[in-house]
Amino acid sequence: MQAVKKIYEWAGRKALSRWAPLWLAFIFILEMFLFLPMDALLILFCMHNPQRRYTYALVSTLSSVLIGLIGYGIGFLLWDSVGSFVTQYLISPAFFDRLVAHYSEYEYLAVFLGGFLPIPFKAITISAGFCQIPLTGYVIAILLSRALRFFIIAELMQHWGSRIRGFIERYFGHLLFAFGAKTALTFAFFWILGN
Repeated sequence: MQAVKKIYEWAGRKALSRWAPLWLAFIFILEMFLFLPMDALLILFCMHNPQRRYTYALVSTLSSVLIGLIGYGIGFLLWDSVGSFVTQYLISPAFFDRLVAHYSEYEYLAVFLGGFLPIPFKAITISAGFCQIPLTGYVIAILLSRALRFFIIAELMQHWGSRIRGFIERYFGHLLFAFGAKTALTFAFFWILGN
């Protein structure tokens, strides 16, 4: 529990620094390669510095668009090299095939819903690139879905920030575990669904 407290304090210090938006962007971009709870990170930054909550929501949105472009590029350009890794370790081949079918039928709506809902963002971005969804519409769908998601979080922090802060400070370790478990359960769900 001591390590969890140190993570919480470290993130709190970064949220209060003058470089907080850059720290948030950096950590969000790391999410492309790691499994970090992006919503929890945004909540933490908004909680420690509520005056900058909309700046944090904007930074989170733009960072997600950048992550979306990287994922799209991987799917579009490097699928032959990384596709087997993605379908072996990140998502099941059947789930990937289902994503491709949804993209063929719904395109931008599928991207928008995938960006807004708690679905692994990497799966959405990489498969969209593989399907070669037109890039302009893809970027607009990602921008709108992520902005809606992150600005809702910022607005919730405006109205219930003090209550949320007390709850998070008391149960931060449990919440961190819950976000990690949610990620693991999401992958397990899609793996089972695809098999």
